[in-house]
Amino acid sequence: MGRQDYKPLIEQIRRRISHWTNLFLSMAGRLQLIASVLMSIANFWMSSFILPGECIKEINSICSAFLWLGPALSLKKAKISWDIVCLPKREGGLGLRPLKEANMVSSLKLIWRLTSQQGSLWAKWVHTYLICNGNFWAIKESTSLGAWIWRKLLKYRDKAKVFHRMEVHSGKSTSFWYDTWSDMGHLYDVVGPRGCIDMGIRATASVASVFNRQKRAHRVDVLNQIEAVLENQRLKAVDAEDTPLWKQKEGTYKNLFSTKRTWHLIRQAAPIVNWHTGIWFQQATPKYAFCTWLALHNRLTTGDRMITWSSSIDPACIFCQHGIETRNHLFFECVFTAAVWTKLTRGLLGTHFSTNWDSILSLLVSNTLDCRVRFLVRVVFQTSLLSLWRERNERRHGSTPTPSASLVKFIDRQVKNKCLSIPVTGNQRLGALLQLWFASQA
Repeated sequence: MGRQDYKPLIEQIRRRISHWTNLFLSMAGRLQLIASVLMSIANFWMSSFILPGECIKEINSICSAFLWLGPALSLKKAKISWDIVCLPKREGGLGLRPLKEANMVSSLKLIWRLTSQQGSLWAKWVHTYLICNGNFWAIKESTSLGAWIWRKLLKYRDKAKVFHRMEVHSGKSTSFWYDTWSDMGHLYDVVGPRGCIDMGIRATASVASVFNRQKRAHRVDVLNQIEAVLENQRLKAVDAEDTPLWKQKEGTYKNLFSTKRTWHLIRQAAPIVNWHTGIWFQQATPKYAFCTWLALHNRLTTGDRMITWSSSIDPACIFCQHGIETRNHLFFECVFTAAVWTKLTRGLLGTHFSTNWDSILSLLVSNTLDCRVRFLVRVVFQTSLLSLWRERNERRHGSTPTPSASLVKFIDRQVKNKCLSIPVTGNQRLGALLQLWFASQA
């Protein structure tokens, strides 16, 4: 597939983004549009075509630029690499699925359609005109038949072999050499072309066609193992259709293709971060959670980071003017921010109260706290973080400072609104939240 072939996809994505120029979207809002709209467009294409690497790279660049700077699509100010953004939330990312991995899963799904033959018109056409009564696994990659997508699919067979296998009943539709019907895998890959000669079994033979063959003794151990496996399968043969299976997890195969489970099996998982449940909890406000996520990755433009960009920038804390403004200082070691945090959470946390960043993070995921207290601490933490960060930015740009009492009042109002927004019915664990909050502020 050349650039002219996938150019309509790129133009469609850019056109979608251009329609959002008049929307005042937060980064969390743009993230939602990327996940629900832009990725859906790409996934639709990948369901029918195998996108080249250059196309995926360009889509990733567009999505990254839109996430960080909106429709301007500038590529120079990404706060966090796109690879981290596309990690699952439990691994420190934002839960987007990498297009490269999604592209591979879509390719494997096309192979599943070919090998399972479950009513796909496209699969029937391929079997008629490209496979031509042969075996999909036996076709040479250098074949001149078919378009580029067909030859690309042939290159994915080695990856698909790990997932596909046949459950043999009668053995009539299972290739002896090329299908995985035993724990030995593809027998042709095990013994090569010489194995067909040594065992006296044609390369095109089905499992059923060799059931009546007389067992032989061989000098090579692997051939004797194949004979034993074949004998065992002969004893279990029944008059029923063979069933194609797809790997769901280690040691488990089913007669269905699961996109999610296949993706989990092909990807290289990153370490799980211990704070993800404290940020991406149910009822979390997306824009608050997004800002907190940035802070946890230490990607807010605090003074200690800005001084590395330009020596003319004053890195001192804008609130207290004491020391360099770091993330940990701003939340909540600074006298000003500590006063806000103390007013809001001391009554709620009691002996667990702390202004230390790491201690607060441990409280967000702690099982020692009552679930209602933990929920309120999470809400207060995220709301305070974004509110103080906005106040910090406004002061940096010369706006009139807001007193700490006004900030406390604003955050208190946001917490109350969140408590009121949670339905009382169906969530007994979070009952009486508002009463608990009022009691802690008394």
